Amino acid sequence: MPAKPPGKGGWDAQSWLYLRSAVQIIAFLGFIILSLNASQVLMGLDPLAMLANLIASHRFELLSVIAFVPIALALIFGRAWCGWLCPLGTTLEWFPFTKWLKKQGKLPDWWRSVKYILLVAIIAAAVFSNLTLLVLGPLTIMVRTFAAAVWPALDFITGAVESALYNIQPLQESVGHFDSLVRPLLLPTDPLYYRDGLLFASVFAVIVLLNLAAERFWCRYICPLGAFYGLLSKISLVRRRVNQSCVRCKLCEDACPTGTIRRDRDCASDPGECVMCLKCMDACPCSTSDFGLVSSPTPFNSYDPGKRQLFLGIGAAALLAVLFRLNPLAARPKQRAIRPPGATENDMAAKCIRCGECIKACPTAAIQPSRVEEGAETYWTPVLVPRTGFCQYSCNACGQACPVAAIPPLPLAEKKVTPIGRAFIDRGRCLPWSENTPCIVCEEMCPVPQKAIILDTVEAETGNGSRITLQRPTVVPGRCIGCGLCEYKCPVGGEAAIRVQA
Repeated sequence: MPAKPPGKGGWDAQSWLYLRSAVQIIAFLGFIILSLNASQVLMGLDPLAMLANLIASHRFELLSVIAFVPIALALIFGRAWCGWLCPLGTTLEWFPFTKWLKKQGKLPDWWRSVKYILLVAIIAAAVFSNLTLLVLGPLTIMVRTFAAAVWPALDFITGAVESALYNIQPLQESVGHFDSLVRPLLLPTDPLYYRDGLLFASVFAVIVLLNLAAERFWCRYICPLGAFYGLLSKISLVRRRVNQSCVRCKLCEDACPTGTIRRDRDCASDPGECVMCLKCMDACPCSTSDFGLVSSPTPFNSYDPGKRQLFLGIGAAALLAVLFRLNPLAARPKQRAIRPPGATENDMAAKCIRCGECIKACPTAAIQPSRVEEGAETYWTPVLVPRTGFCQYSCNACGQACPVAAIPPLPLAEKKVTPIGRAFIDRGRCLPWSENTPCIVCEEMCPVPQKAIILDTVEAETGNGSRITLQRPTVVPGRCIGCGLCEYKCPVGGEAAIRVQA
């Protein structure tokens, strides 16, 4: 077998693969750094999320300008984002189960239509001001998984190890020094809890395990952002080329992680499916496969979006809307969700891209992903759960973190006077009201300068017949902003005796 000559400038295929691996690692580390400090920039790199938000909210966010960078990249290099930069794509490439198990996984080509149907469904739903399907965006999946599952799990493990080591006298100083280094730079100062963290981790695990069916299964058949880039790749400038010296040895077909190279098509590939991984170029023994400038558009395939995919996508969006309305929980009067300061239900449906940025930004874990009972059409949008955490009075981080202003970036002074709910006292559970037991925790905790909870001094009879003087709390409706600190601190076990409602 002849040795493969080096490419232009002395670069052979193996050198390009090393470069690609280095770029993938750097990009993944960049994702981790940005997910800690500036995740909204990450979401700006998702042109599909920005486009759907624009259609649904009829408002162009300044952050959307960043989305033109990957669009320009796709018009030049095709789906290079998927093969070089996408953190989810990189993760999937690190788990090539089919290669480890030495089996060739591949589904019929019509499966590739699924991602285009999802793409159409996302756009169609956005026209009707619903962005629920953006939960399937690869960047939102990664940010959400890290925010609600990976970092909390790492925090728990770190805390457990530190607690164990701190019991060893000689290690106490070192443990304390290590803790001061990682908190709050990498981990929160106080342990945080996010509901449904196991669900987010499970969704991510399923996406990875789909590689058992076919290498990069998600990228091939499901990813709607990959479908978006696939359409742009049809007219990209740089594409894979095969010259007439090709001997149809099938090595490039076996090496292709997306299964787009077909020997029955003269080993040609579809640029809409090619992630520019360059593995075919390395596998080719005769250097007949390379990447260069191509001027003519690529013909569409049977699985590319046509009338059938268009109608199926629109039908999927319509069916989703109908299912939301037919949900048994939707037929009942549902508890109104407590939204972050300044946000409305309409904002959640038409603007929120389900990225989890606000969840990660909240320093008290008050913001949690919503569930179906809080509205299927706003599933996984942010709600406040005061029993889990409270809306810190001097904090407006959620609005600053939101990349699409679904939570308005309110100035701190305005945020402090923006009501998100109102507290009420359940006298059947409140200790001073139900058991004549002294307790003024809610009044002490109320952060509003002019207390929203006042105390009425009364004489009451105890269980043994003696009389005591105690103070019973009462909420002043016009002063309460619904921050939930009183509910969070309420000492009553289980459901608090003072609760916030939207």
